[in-house]
Amino acid sequence: MLWYDEKKGEMTLIHYHAIVTGRVQGVGFRYFVQGEAVNRGMKGWVRNTDEGHVELKVEGEQQEVLDFLKTVRKGSPFSKVTDIQMEPLTEFAHYQDFRIR
Repeated sequence: MLWYDEKKGEMTLIHYHAIVTGRVQGVGFRYFVQGEAVNRGMKGWVRNTDEGHVELKVEGEQQEVLDFLKTVRKGSPFSKVTDIQMEPLTEFAHYQDFRIR
């Protein structure tokens, strides 16, 4: 992960993996996540899991990613997020866009 270095003025990039639980399938949650990610310039993907959760990976500027994950935790109008497990990743995948898988 790269963290912001004020002296160099570099952009801070981070990569996160998250599993979202609750009422998150069949309610447009993946489309909500994709829309939020695209609006913030995030790259990555989101998909449903066989266990009824939603999984995502996201790369982007540190503060934007953290704000994005807070929005995901709040959920969409028809979803009910009960938990989100987030894990920072140390390697980047260099996604080209944000997709629903």
